[in-house]
Amino acid sequence: MRILIFTSSGGTAHDAAAYALQAWLRQWDPLGEVWVDHVLENASPVSRGGVALYNWIQRHAPWLHKIYWRLVEFEDLMKPGTITFGRTYVIRLLRRLQPDLLISTHPHINRGHFDLAQRVLPGLRCMTCCTELDGGFGFSRNWLTRRSEAFWTQTSEVAAEVRRRGYRRMLTPVLGPLFDPRFLAELHSFTPEPGNLPLVVLGSGANGANNHIRLLETLQSLAGCIRVVALCGKREEVKEKLKTWARDHPELMVEALGFQDPAGMARLYRRAWLMVARPGARTATEALASGCVLVFNGFGGFMPQEWLARSYFAARGLDLAIRRPKQLRPLLESLLAQPERYQALKQSLAENRLEGRPEAIRELVLADGVGSL
Repeated sequence: MRILIFTSSGGTAHDAAAYALQAWLRQWDPLGEVWVDHVLENASPVSRGGVALYNWIQRHAPWLHKIYWRLVEFEDLMKPGTITFGRTYVIRLLRRLQPDLLISTHPHINRGHFDLAQRVLPGLRCMTCCTELDGGFGFSRNWLTRRSEAFWTQTSEVAAEVRRRGYRRMLTPVLGPLFDPRFLAELHSFTPEPGNLPLVVLGSGANGANNHIRLLETLQSLAGCIRVVALCGKREEVKEKLKTWARDHPELMVEALGFQDPAGMARLYRRAWLMVARPGARTATEALASGCVLVFNGFGGFMPQEWLARSYFAARGLDLAIRRPKQLRPLLESLLAQPERYQALKQSLAENRLEGRPEAIRELVLADGVGSL
C-alpha cells in the first residue's frame, strides 16, 4: 500500500504523530511505501511563513496567537474546494507518488487539500489523525472536512466535538494516541533509579520555546532538594546559554539537553518527578501515557489550542499551571512538603492513563473498509 502523510512543524504533536504512524506502517506493511511531507513548509513561501510566524509567536509572545488563531480559523474562505498557495507543488507530489491513502495530522491540511487531492487522484482515500485531547474553544474548525472518510480521535471528548459541529455521519473512532514504537518500548521497560533527588524536567517543544533561565533563577533556593534537566529542542544556542548558566551556578544540579528522540523522551518521563512545559497536545498526551505530573507553563498567556489540554486535565483534577516564574518555587515546595498531595496526583494519572489501540489503528489505515471500527 502507498501512503502519504501530510504534516507541519507548527507544533510538536503533528510531526510526532506523523513519524510515529510512519514507523508503525513500516512494521505493518514492509512491502508498502509511506512518505511524510511537511506540505505547508514545502509547498509555498506563504504557508512556510505562516508556520514560522506561529513558531515565533509560541517562543516569544503566546498572547498574540489569540489574534492569529482567529484569523486562520477562516483560511478556508480563501481556498474553497482547493488550495491557493502551493497548489502546483501538491499536484506534482500526488502525481509523482500516486498514493492509495492520504492522512493529515495537522488542522490546516484538511480543507482544500483533500478536495484537491481527490480531483487529482479520483478514488483516493483521505483521513484525518487528530492530535487534540478535548473540544471547545481552541479546537480548530479546519480539522474537519466532509472529504475525510474517517476522523481518528484520541479521546471521546474530541469525537463528541466532531458530532457537535454537525459531522454526525463521519466515522470518528476513538483510537487513542499512536506513539513511536521506540517510545513505547522504553516506556514499558525502563525502571527508575531510587535514591536520587527528585528530577524536575523543564520541557520545550522542537522549536525550543522556553523560559528556562527565569525558572532556574527562581529554583536556586531549592538547590540540594531537586535536580533539573532543561530541554532545548533543536536550538543549540539555547543549550549553550543553559550550559553557561549551569557552570556559573554550580549549587543547583542542572543538565541541558538538546532534542530527544522518542526513546530519550520516554526515559525522561519515567525519571521525572515532575515536568514543567507549555500545554501542548503531545506533551500532555505523553504525560498521560507515562504517568508524569505536569505543570503547565503559561508565561505570556495560553494560546487558544493550549486550552484544550488544560480543559482535559482540569476535568480530571490534574490541572497545575503557573503564569509567572516566581509561582513555580512555592508550588514545588508545597508538593515536596505534602507527599500525599503528590501521590494523589500520581494516582489520578494512573486512573486516567491514555493508551492507544495499535491494532484498531492498523485496521483503519490498511483496510479497504472501516465498518468494523
